[in-house]
Amino acid sequence: MSKLFGSAAKPAKVANSRPHSQMHSQLVSGFSQQSTNGPTASSSNATRRELLRVVLRDTLNRQGIPAAWLGAETLMSTSRHHETGIHWRILVKHWDPRLMEHSVAIQHALIKRVMTFDPMASNWLTGISWQFALPDESVCPPLPHQAAWTAPPPEKPIVRPAPVASGGSGDVIAGPVRIAEAPNSAEEQTLADLERLMALREADFRTHAAGAEGRRPTFAATEPAKL
Repeated sequence: MSKLFGSAAKPAKVANSRPHSQMHSQLVSGFSQQSTNGPTASSSNATRRELLRVVLRDTLNRQGIPAAWLGAETLMSTSRHHETGIHWRILVKHWDPRLMEHSVAIQHALIKRVMTFDPMASNWLTGISWQFALPDESVCPPLPHQAAWTAPPPEKPIVRPAPVASGGSGDVIAGPVRIAEAPNSAEEQTLADLERLMALREADFRTHAAGAEGRRPTFAATEPAKL
């Protein structure tokens, strides 16, 4: 698809070479863009504008991107060889970081779709640009610290699913769980246990003593008479 933005000679292929940007080919080809929309009566240009409109709508629908997030303008452009074409300006109307993250992939999908409908689109589509047309720019983040551009990107946190409790609904505890405070030390715990034990034994001793005193007989024991 590199021929889409110009007819510059292709560099020799190098093993394991990385694909360059489509806009890089457009800049090398030397197309100059005009900021004004020149009037045209050509039916071919009207057909091409309609094609670009349909391609944008179809691509957004295929990728699941809301249609209100991106729009487009078609501008007349002329190359340095006085060749007339159409420049496609994509308008970002809704701020979402995912659009910027996948903007290159979106642009490639648009170009591929145009070439599917019109294999000769490289003769008239001179380039693609992006412009922000946001109704409220306050939702956009500010520039970070200058050192952030050369710092390694932060690692994305790994989200793990919460463990599922076994045993069914019977294991669910209703209400807050209160845990009794532990004693300050083992010695204090032992001393408290001994004090409680001594108090219980003393109370038990008093109970038995009072019962024995109440059961003591008030008369002397009888002795058998001598024969």
